[in-house]
Amino acid sequence: MRAEHHRLGRLLAWLLLPALALAAPPTLDPALRELLAPWLARWDSLDAGARARLQGNARRWLALDEAGRIDFLARVAAWEALPPAERARRREAYAAWRSLEAGERAAVAAAAARYAAATPERQAAWREAFDALDLDVRRAWLLGPEAGRDFIRLRPLFAFVPPEEHAATQALLRSLTPAAREDLIVLLRRLPPAEWDALRRELVALPETQRAARLRARLAD
Repeated sequence: MRAEHHRLGRLLAWLLLPALALAAPPTLDPALRELLAPWLARWDSLDAGARARLQGNARRWLALDEAGRIDFLARVAAWEALPPAERARRREAYAAWRSLEAGERAAVAAAAARYAAATPERQAAWREAFDALDLDVRRAWLLGPEAGRDFIRLRPLFAFVPPEEHAATQALLRSLTPAAREDLIVLLRRLPPAEWDALRRELVALPETQRAARLRARLAD
């Protein structure tokens, strides 16, 4: 039983819950302490957010009935059975979802509902059309409905971006208003390709609040 609790303790870290009030290890009730046993030896080295998530996850587990625990363990087993590349893809998609504004989340949810309500033939046609797109174009929709729609015209900005800078460049595009993205598109058309990457780096380095003004200034030059 103790080994099973330790296994469950490791699984708790996978649950994503809002941060709950912290409690130092000595104040935890016995059931909570047993679930958190794998971490207690290094509890003091964990940051506040990690402690809160672990305690919240443990409380959620304790609140589940037997059927809920069986369902959770089945979902974890299914996740562990996925290839590493698929797990990475799903983590990326989840991170992209969390970065969307409320209105964009609503738009994505509405699109998902339309997809689910379509006939299997229609779904297959949409899937085939999406799979036929270039990988960069498919990944662009992780930016959200608004920035993703503009990606084709903004594609030069990604032409020679090193992999380690993709996230910062995507965050840049998400941070721009529709008007600022239009300014960026116009500016890209005016600049020679040799200057595109310098522009991208300049915008990434600027605070979000200064990017739109900088684009307007560059257009006025």
